[in-house]
Amino acid sequence: MVDELRDALLAIPRSHVTVINSQLGKPYSLSGFSRFMRDTIKAAGLPMECQPHGLRKTLGRLLADASCTPHEIMARLGHKTLAEAERYTREADRQRAAKRSVIKLSEHLDQSANKLPQTAIEVLGKSSKTEGTSNG
Repeated sequence: MVDELRDALLAIPRSHVTVINSQLGKPYSLSGFSRFMRDTIKAAGLPMECQPHGLRKTLGRLLADASCTPHEIMARLGHKTLAEAERYTREADRQRAAKRSVIKLSEHLDQSANKLPQTAIEVLGKSSKTEGTSNG
């Protein structure tokens, strides 16, 4: 748990292990929590697309961006299968691979004996054939 979240949770007075409870002080049922979230989203003036699952997905993506493994993400988010957790890492892996490829290319070019471009900048976009001549 990140320090800021731990500190916020410790500051909340509660009499139950759950953090968000019904008006009766008990944990919400699934449908009760859905109603609570819908009403809270409306009261906050947010679009209905703002759903708790979006927060979970955001955490999964942040964990993947922090180079967490699918197993680590699976443990944190409570996924039952590895495939669920791997969804978060695929995009992060692609982005990291793209960054690495640019770095590798740059390093390769820096180490290359032929650092001069094959085509001079002045002739880019111009035809290499001379008008009015033929090859044969």
